[in-house]
Amino acid sequence: GDGWTHSIKIERTFPIVALADPMLIEATGRCPPEDVGGPWGYQEFREALADPAHERHAELTEWWGAKDFDPNNAAFADLNRAVENLAAKWARRSRRKN
Repeated sequence: GDGWTHSIKIERTFPIVALADPMLIEATGRCPPEDVGGPWGYQEFREALADPAHERHAELTEWWGAKDFDPNNAAFADLNRAVENLAAKWARRSRRKN
């Protein structure tokens, strides 16, 4: 409901290979934080964090916490962990059906 639009581009396909679990192969950029306020809120969030003189810098820094936010860092380890957690969840569901 925040007005996000996502595009997925299939750049290449591979022959089918039996894999035990899904895996993350590549990621570009970082996802915006949850509840940041859609594309416009995300833009303001980035501007406020980058500029200590921004009127919302202190508020959004406190909301986000002390951790840095680099929109160009895909946080591959975090994303890979999320994919692994999803794979484990799917595995539990498929075992219940048998």
